[in-house]
Amino acid sequence: MVGALNLRDLGGICASKKKLVRKGVLFRSDGLSRLTENDLKLFEKLKINSVIDLRHAEEIAKAPDKLPQNMPINQFTCGFYAEGTKELFQSVNSGLTNANESRALMREVYAKMPIAHTKEIQQIIKHVLNQSSLPCLIHCMSGKDRTGLVIAIILKAIGVPMNIIMEDYEMSNGDYQQVDVFGPKALPESVSVVMAADATYLEASFNAIKEVYTTFDNYLATGLVLYQTDIEKLKSLLTN
Repeated sequence: MVGALNLRDLGGICASKKKLVRKGVLFRSDGLSRLTENDLKLFEKLKINSVIDLRHAEEIAKAPDKLPQNMPINQFTCGFYAEGTKELFQSVNSGLTNANESRALMREVYAKMPIAHTKEIQQIIKHVLNQSSLPCLIHCMSGKDRTGLVIAIILKAIGVPMNIIMEDYEMSNGDYQQVDVFGPKALPESVSVVMAADATYLEASFNAIKEVYTTFDNYLATGLVLYQTDIEKLKSLLTN
């Protein structure tokens, strides 16, 4: 879409030797505030029942979702500002932070995200578990950090191998909508690093999960408080 360059269907991803993610059930995207009239017509064809917005209130106020008016879409806001993000932007906007330093700061943010925001991630997955929510679309501002992590956790929970999760995550490297978080002093190379879907960022998230919870299954059970019945239902809803 012209107004949502990072929108895609997760359908067709291999979850196991015999299972694929269902097509037309789970979507991910960047912001939806810039959808054109033609985009809105395309959006209607996706038959999305709910939109899960991971942005915080200030971001939403600046750029509210633009959705088809004749579709009864349930908008579920579960916004969070990843811990360390404000400090990251302040550092980059000072013009004193180079690309390598920016990359290290991004890894720090990603390492904190799955640990500091278990409540929000649990709420998002609970929403997906509600069958009436499907098909659903999950998005944030650029569709690659908060959305990237949440989608990665969902895919991992239903059995998608890590290398395939990484492939999907890295698909967010491409054209993206301009964002208004960078100042005139920010070094272009540092901005590029922050806007990249760098595999080492997502690796930092899963390394942190392993460090704190030992295994991903423990993270699901004790961090996100999801029962095995929840995981089986998630697999049933999202794969075939």
